[in-house]
Amino acid sequence: MKTFRHPLVLLAAGLLTGSPAPLLAQSDDEVIKMIRSDIAADRQAVVAQGLQLTDQEARGFWPLYHQYRVELDRGADGLVKLMREYAGYYPNVPQDRAAKMLKQLTTLEKQHLATRTTYLKKFGKVLPADKNLRFAQIENRLDLAVRLQLAASVPIVPIEGRLIGDATLAAVSVAGTPGGAVVQTYELTATVAALDKAARKVTLVTSDGIKKTIKAGPEVINFDQIRIGDQLKITATEELVVKMARPGESADDGGATLVALTPKGAKPGAVMADTVQVTATVQAIDSVKHTATLQFEDGSTKTLPVRSDVNLGKRKVGEKVVIRSTETLAISVEKP
Repeated sequence: MKTFRHPLVLLAAGLLTGSPAPLLAQSDDEVIKMIRSDIAADRQAVVAQGLQLTDQEARGFWPLYHQYRVELDRGADGLVKLMREYAGYYPNVPQDRAAKMLKQLTTLEKQHLATRTTYLKKFGKVLPADKNLRFAQIENRLDLAVRLQLAASVPIVPIEGRLIGDATLAAVSVAGTPGGAVVQTYELTATVAALDKAARKVTLVTSDGIKKTIKAGPEVINFDQIRIGDQLKITATEELVVKMARPGESADDGGATLVALTPKGAKPGAVMADTVQVTATVQAIDSVKHTATLQFEDGSTKTLPVRSDVNLGKRKVGEKVVIRSTETLAISVEKP
């Protein structure tokens, strides 16, 4: 027996996973006919195997089942057309169309439930109650499998919002030694869903359906290579290092910026790094609250907690604290 595939899953695979052209080039009727012929025998085989009908039961069941499938297929046809319309609009579904599509979807679901309810009563006249219940269970499982596959294949309606990725935080310190290092990494992956090459705008959509349109500046020299369906990966890392300055150590305060772009013709991408270092002076130490007050070159002060394992009795007012912050941003575009 062939692998069971539902028409909506087939449609989703064609329209929404990278190869929409063959289906989109055909009419709705052609697509529906192709999909229906591919799965009709499979579904009937699953039902036959699950029910183990007697000859008498089969004579009453199968003609009724075929009528049942014809009526359900009408609703499936409407859903196919609705999904094709959705795929044509995605990711920018107009509000008025979204409202109408939601109403259509609700109507189709109500019709599906009504048809099943009506025919289960009819099946009850040709099948014993236990087999009719088993048939209802088989239908539920098939429909659930379809919905799960469909949910994984069809992206939800994207909405404008702030792109949110995954963040991780790590800290390193030596017991008893003031200072340490903290590294926070932020990662985001989004799909290029729309392009406006004239305005150099890219619409990104994340896996959770959040959409954001950004404008690429002139420094993105390989903008013309970006295509719909590309995966944009952003990794931002911030490292904060705090340490006590050694006696006599000269301050190397200031900032530095590095920008590295991919050469013309290569895959779009960039790496940017920005480092800032400042030196502060210990102005006060509070052993009871276990805090230290730092004074910066601009005259501002900040009172900060000190780790409990650091012996403040060994520290002195006037000591220097070096604080260095490095931010790195890496952007790459990968083809599907």
